[in-house]
Amino acid sequence: MVRNKYFYYLFLLNATINLIIFVPRILITDRFDGALMSILVSIPIGVFVMFTFVKLIQQFPGQGLPEIFHSVMPKWISGILLVLYGLGWYFSSVITLVSFVDITSRYISPDVSPYIVLMGFLVVVALSARLDSESILYGLEMILYITVPIIAYMSWRIFSNPYFSWDAVRQIITYAWNMPNYETVAAATYIFTGYVNMVVFNRIFHRFRVRHIWAIVVVSILTLLVSIFASIGILGAAGAGGHVYPAFSTVDSLRIRYFIIERMIYVFYVVYMCLSLVNSIVHWHVGKELILGGFGLKVDKGEAMSKRRKFEWWVLLLFSLIIFGTSFIVNQYILNDMAIVFLDVRFAGEFLLIALLFYAVWRKRRKKA
Repeated sequence: MVRNKYFYYLFLLNATINLIIFVPRILITDRFDGALMSILVSIPIGVFVMFTFVKLIQQFPGQGLPEIFHSVMPKWISGILLVLYGLGWYFSSVITLVSFVDITSRYISPDVSPYIVLMGFLVVVALSARLDSESILYGLEMILYITVPIIAYMSWRIFSNPYFSWDAVRQIITYAWNMPNYETVAAATYIFTGYVNMVVFNRIFHRFRVRHIWAIVVVSILTLLVSIFASIGILGAAGAGGHVYPAFSTVDSLRIRYFIIERMIYVFYVVYMCLSLVNSIVHWHVGKELILGGFGLKVDKGEAMSKRRKFEWWVLLLFSLIIFGTSFIVNQYILNDMAIVFLDVRFAGEFLLIALLFYAVWRKRRKKA
């Protein structure tokens, strides 16, 4: 059993990943068309959805989504839903890993084959995703203790940089009252989505409670503002929109004057490589558990456990092959479209998850009556 602080770590993992890859790109693309209003709208929506989910999952102590669904629905319906949610959650790691291999080729090591880099990432993620849920959370805790202070330091260096253009920031703020759109609201609410991991990790929480919601709101606002204004301040209001990975381009323009490594991007890359791998491990673990639950494979001893472990290897092999095949097919434009589709579908899927949990709570109370 683990304590409630690990819920905040799952939120913080998504919040830190939010600073790179697809969310900043989507927000910056719509910086003149309602991105700031989307951020304002996303805060109450994201907090409401997360808070509602927490209240509902608390009704099922020690249970994951497979146990909840199987107890209130026919097996074939719960099986389909679990497999779809498992694949959906895994899909996030497809975008993260393929994008990070692309980042490695662009900014760090253009001479190394991206497929060798990807194979290294897949081996680490696949083997780690087989660990039990508690071990994964302990690993997440250590990575966050190391990386979050470095991210805070880098953010301070960006905003205190003498070349940071506050005029560019003020220019974007003048567009704050433009109406938001579904795409940017869906992207901005992704920062709260770490709570979805509780569909599996709820099994190991002891008396799960969430307090200090205000702290989550403050971290969310700061993270979203950094994700959009850091790049605009350094690259310019117009120039920020011309970069595939604006966060990496921003950091690539900075240097650490008194450190042994002069270019800040090397430190930034290592930090986000660790976070991306941990994020993918968590998503693979949750996706795998949901899919195994969808096929009715429970954590048990004896022959059932042996069958589960064999099936687990096949699921992880399939996960790896999908990502390896995707890296052959997609380019940066397709990857961007995939990210937009994922964020849009995820946003709607979270509301469906809330509705299904409401139904599960209603069925549970009806059985007791």
